[in-house]
Amino acid sequence: MGYVVSFSNHKGGTGKTTSTINIACALRDQKKKVLVIDLDPQGNLSYSLGVTDYKFNVIDWLTDLATDEQSIIPVQGIYIVPSSVSIATREEDVKSLWNFRYLMKEKAALLDFDYILIDCPPTIGAYTQIALTASDFVIIPILLEILSIQGLSQIMKFIKEIKITSNPGLEILGVLGVCVNESRKLTNEVLEYIDFTYKVDVFNNRVHNNVKAAEAPSFAKSVIDYAPESTSARDYKSVTEELLKKIENSTNLKRTTN
Repeated sequence: MGYVVSFSNHKGGTGKTTSTINIACALRDQKKKVLVIDLDPQGNLSYSLGVTDYKFNVIDWLTDLATDEQSIIPVQGIYIVPSSVSIATREEDVKSLWNFRYLMKEKAALLDFDYILIDCPPTIGAYTQIALTASDFVIIPILLEILSIQGLSQIMKFIKEIKITSNPGLEILGVLGVCVNESRKLTNEVLEYIDFTYKVDVFNNRVHNNVKAAEAPSFAKSVIDYAPESTSARDYKSVTEELLKKIENSTNLKRTTN
């Protein structure tokens, strides 16, 4: 099995879902086989890819109520395990899955994937915990504004707890700035604050404000497919190139097969 990368932030509206979808599609264009797992009860990732007609959801899959063949859906050159609002009441079902990392290794269908990307909910609960326990890396999308700092602080603390209790190999791949407006003085002030306070890597590439990224889900597409020449599409391609280099140069370099 390839690398498992979670996208997580305690604050909602930070571009987690958009980043998961577009990085998945950028990896696809790099000839990688990619699975995205929607662990958010809001199901925005599933909806944004037009996956709305399905019988089984991600929790059915994780608890073996549905097979890989029933759960993994091909769409637009990638694959998805979808979510729905019904999983909001099923956290009790996964409390025995803290070994999600090892459970995934037992699923033969996952062995062929180069990358498995997990879209976490904007909460610190059972779903985020099993996702981070299963992951090699985590990316923290963030709006470069003052109110985002609180969410960053909370997810950083949670990641530290996961490293201590269940996944010492988890590595923060970086903080990813989204909906960036370079002309705002606040943008650089927030970046400087993050660097000084948290000592965490920040992606050199950022995703700038662009209306095409907001329009793309209405057409059930990534912005890379909907508007390939748009600023957002180019940004996500650049972010993905940087992601690949970060993983290649990582001190972790620990695959889930280890």
